[in-house]
Amino acid sequence: MKKYLKNFLSGLLVISMLFGTSPMVFAANHPDTAQLKTAYNSIMTYAKTNKIPLNMTYQDFANNYDKAQYKNVQAYANVYYTLLKPQPQTQGYQTFSLSSLGGDSAWYYNTGTSLPQKANYSKYKLLDTCKSGDIIYEASGGFGITGHIAIVEGKFWSTVHNQYYIRVIEAIDVGVVRSILDDQRVDDKGSTVHRVNSANTTQISNAVKFCVGELGSSYGLDFAKDTSSSETDWYCSELAWASYKNQRIDIETTGFLNEPGITPRDIVRCSKVSTVSFK
Repeated sequence: MKKYLKNFLSGLLVISMLFGTSPMVFAANHPDTAQLKTAYNSIMTYAKTNKIPLNMTYQDFANNYDKAQYKNVQAYANVYYTLLKPQPQTQGYQTFSLSSLGGDSAWYYNTGTSLPQKANYSKYKLLDTCKSGDIIYEASGGFGITGHIAIVEGKFWSTVHNQYYIRVIEAIDVGVVRSILDDQRVDDKGSTVHRVNSANTTQISNAVKFCVGELGSSYGLDFAKDTSSSETDWYCSELAWASYKNQRIDIETTGFLNEPGITPRDIVRCSKVSTVSFK
């Protein structure tokens, strides 16, 4: 049903593009069009050569170009080369495949509603600190893009291991899934905790519900800025951003270091998001 609704909404968007004057549509006769197309093709070739699963359309690439921010097209293209990090050949191409995250030690990914093994909370104060709706930034990892973002679903009780644990929702290679956050993951991935300053209880609850509703959607690295619940694919930071954007809170930075699409660093650099100490 999601797929058909998305196709319907896409059709409406095409109609509005044809008959409207949306500023998001990059004019075909723009003076930088030829250079943008060349840069786009080069970036897509780079991604394919390095086995980075980039699904970006030319329209999204062009719409992200802001001449006020980038002095020319080459400077804009260079940002993508900085963001897109190929995996070492010894690890295969899927940055978020379990094999590239330490094999069986990466037990905390795609766990569903269960706790596969006892979680460790002896080193950090994660259980006391993390709240539903918090954003987890990870410096290591990102499935072809620098950094990674997950959103805290909440704290849950495991009757099997007789403990509370922190569950997150995130978009990884297998799609939008539930996973676990504990001390081991913090150390493995360089995790930090962030909170949306102005969000009230209702907005936080609805943001989390939005992410829950996207469980099972596929992963898609495209640097787009989708917000619809009918979207069928997400990249990590886009999902967290969309969950709050639908609550009328934009957690993308507006500063000079704003990157194409919604990157993990865009979110942690946003003035509406604060870092929470858990050590």
